[in-house]
Amino acid sequence: MPGPVPAPDVTLHTVGREDGGQRGTKQRELLEHFGLRPSSSVLEIGCGVGRLAYELSDFFDDEGRYTGFDISEVAIAWLNEHYAPVLPNFRFDFVDVANPRFNPAGEQLPDDVRFPYPDAGFDLVVAFEVFMHMERSGVGVYLAEIARVLRPFGRAVVTFMAVYDDANPGRHVGRDFVALGDGVYTRLPDRSGWSLGYHDALIRQMVEDAGLRVDDTIEGSWHHPLEPAGPGLQHGCDVYVVSPTR
Repeated sequence: MPGPVPAPDVTLHTVGREDGGQRGTKQRELLEHFGLRPSSSVLEIGCGVGRLAYELSDFFDDEGRYTGFDISEVAIAWLNEHYAPVLPNFRFDFVDVANPRFNPAGEQLPDDVRFPYPDAGFDLVVAFEVFMHMERSGVGVYLAEIARVLRPFGRAVVTFMAVYDDANPGRHVGRDFVALGDGVYTRLPDRSGWSLGYHDALIRQMVEDAGLRVDDTIEGSWHHPLEPAGPGLQHGCDVYVVSPTR
C-alpha cells in the first residue's frame, strides 16, 4: 500500500478524472518494467494531482527521489500541503506555462520553457498524457529539455496519440482525428491546441531532433476501442520509451 499520504484529490484537475482509480498503478507498473528502481531519480512532467506520486510514496530507498511539476497551481499547492511535508525525497513545482485548455493565462509560452532543474539530473523522466495537449513546437522544446535533464544512460517514458495511417487517422471518444498538415492531427479543429495527435513518423523525427532515440513503443488501446484491453503494460495512449543519443 502507498505510504502515509492521502489519495489524490481528483476534483482539483479535470485531466484523468474517469480513470477508475487505476491510472497511477498502471503507470508505476509500466515504469518498473522499463527500469524504475527504488534508487531512481524520477522527474514527472505534468504530475497533475499526484496519481503517480501517490503510488511511489512507499517505493524509494534513501537514494531515490521524485520530482513533479505541473501547470495547475492548485494541484501543486495541494501536493505541497499534503505530500511534501511527509515525503522528504519528493518535490513539487508549479511551472506557469500557458496552455489553451488548462492554463490560458500562463506566464511562459511552451516554446520558451526551460525545466527548473540542472543538466543530467534524472535517471527517468515521464510524461503521461501531456503531449496530446501541446502543439508541435512546444513538444519539440519539451523533448529537448528531457534530453538535457536525463543522465547519459537514463530513459524517458512519454505518451502520444500516435497516428499510423494518414488515410485512417483514427477516432477517439466519438470524434475523428482530422489532419492539420505536416503530420499533426486534432479531434477538435475548432479549438486550437486541444486534443492533438501526431503521426508516428513525426514523433520519431521530433525525438531524433531532440537528441533522443526511440527504444521501444507500446500501441495504445485507443486504436481498438471495441476490442478487450491489451496486456498490462498497454495504456490508453501510445507509449514511447526514449533515451539520449549524446
